[in-house]
Amino acid sequence: MICFGGPVFPEQEALGRDPERYAYLAKKMGYRAIYAPSYLREAKSDEIRKARTVFEREGLIVAEAGYWENLLDTRPEIRKKNRQEMLQTYQMAEELGALCVVNTIGFYCEGTGWYHHSAGNFAPQYLEEAAQMARDFIDAVQPKHTAFTYEMFMYCGLDSPEAYAQLIRMVDREHFGAHVDYTNLMVSPREVFAGADIIRRCIELFADRILSVHVKDVRLETPALSTRILEAVPGEGVADLTALLKACDALPQAVPLMLEHLEKEDEYQRGLARLKQLAQENHIDY
Repeated sequence: MICFGGPVFPEQEALGRDPERYAYLAKKMGYRAIYAPSYLREAKSDEIRKARTVFEREGLIVAEAGYWENLLDTRPEIRKKNRQEMLQTYQMAEELGALCVVNTIGFYCEGTGWYHHSAGNFAPQYLEEAAQMARDFIDAVQPKHTAFTYEMFMYCGLDSPEAYAQLIRMVDREHFGAHVDYTNLMVSPREVFAGADIIRRCIELFADRILSVHVKDVRLETPALSTRILEAVPGEGVADLTALLKACDALPQAVPLMLEHLEKEDEYQRGLARLKQLAQENHIDY
């Protein structure tokens, strides 16, 4: 079974620390899954427990809690701070009952480094350091529920299903999971039009580890002399969303499919409506 989720409007920051309001808006959007509200990263245990109670009562699955600072920052004091905050986010996610906590592995540079290109991001020690970080986080939290995950990203060594499967083996922890964003692995037109193959390889290699999936569409910018792959509202691009829905529905565990990166509430509503239409056409429960 799948369940759809995404951001709420107004955005989290405008809601204050009110899980009741957050849950109401999520259900109004038509979601069954949510992102962990950002304020909970700095919340006390009683606030986290209150949010968990509300979300469970309302039947909302907390798909993921994210922390998006660079875990490989080349400045030792910043790297240490970011890893400590990553650990705190993981502890919060476990207390909240989120399926997973997620970040990118990071980049060998100063600052967030989202688009920093470096040969070091593909060196053998890159996945080795990623595996050690994951073990350290998991061993520190000792989770009973929430898995630690990394997001797939084309700018680093975690840029294929095969690389993710290798990392799962390297980490060797029950609570290391897989966070899937298959559009992040599209680096050429060939992969855009063969997206179903990327999904198939993820399923074959680590089906039982998949905990949260970002569902996005893409389009190729034309005319363009070099490849530019842009995100699009689901149903308004060329990604094989039907293949994604069918693959996730066939998994033994319920998987949240989370919309993201759109700018307006109307875009999320259009995308969600199209995804639900595709699910209905293919007899998929959501």
